[in-house]
Amino acid sequence: MSIEFYIDHESCISCGKCIKECGMHVQIQNCSHVEPDNPECSRCLHCYTVCPDNAIRLKAADSSAGLDPQLMHAITDENLSSFLAYRRSIRSYQKRSIEDGILEKLIDMARYIPSGGNAHSYEFTVLKSDVTQKRIKEELHKIYKFRDQLLNNPVLRNVAKPFVNKQMREFLKSKTYRSRMKELLSRISEGDDPFFHHSPAIIIIHSKDQIPTPKEDAILAGYNICLVAQTLGLGTCFVTLAQNAFNSSRKCKEILNLAEEDNVYAVVTLGYPAVHHLRIAPKPAKQINWI
Repeated sequence: MSIEFYIDHESCISCGKCIKECGMHVQIQNCSHVEPDNPECSRCLHCYTVCPDNAIRLKAADSSAGLDPQLMHAITDENLSSFLAYRRSIRSYQKRSIEDGILEKLIDMARYIPSGGNAHSYEFTVLKSDVTQKRIKEELHKIYKFRDQLLNNPVLRNVAKPFVNKQMREFLKSKTYRSRMKELLSRISEGDDPFFHHSPAIIIIHSKDQIPTPKEDAILAGYNICLVAQTLGLGTCFVTLAQNAFNSSRKCKEILNLAEEDNVYAVVTLGYPAVHHLRIAPKPAKQINWI
């Protein structure tokens, strides 16, 4: 649902700043402000953020009203760099539940991302129920057991290649991936949880839309969740094993109450870390190509 706004004409000083900032140029002819009712308006609200006299008003209250934009200036490049570098993918969690209010806050902060066409079409499903997690894990086990049979049968591999995407074709060729699949199934049989790492909560980000950028939006929303979660003492991890299986399994979507046309673009586990990380792990340096 888009954010609706209007012009308070008594407050408007006709400075034209909203028009200059508008990326869609939704201006009334011979008028000095943007036109909220223009169907071309993407509701990005850049006009709202630059209006010097608060003449552009929201029709409904929003939770962002409680946030202080001045705090942005308290962040330095040094402490932000340290914060980003310290983030880790956590795969070992305490047996401690997460309050619903914290999960709601994380999802609320996931809204503040760049979104293609300002569409923000992504939706969230939070998986907390132990019963539902157990059902999902059983289904995932079946899916990966079948994939293991496929990977280790050369005849089936060759038959399947023309019908799968480029990424899956690479997996079918990879001996390393076949051995990892064996290891995955062995871990499951021993009671381990390679899908969700025994996390108390999982956030699934999905969308029915195909355009303009639902996948990119979902990943950005998931990363916002990861960053805010870190400030609250929570650990997170993107889990692609579950994500890929959800998209190929009608049964999984049924268990999660997702529509068949839903595409899952990100699955994030959350929990309180069982291990305290004492230092930043280095990452490989990247070469810059200057043009």
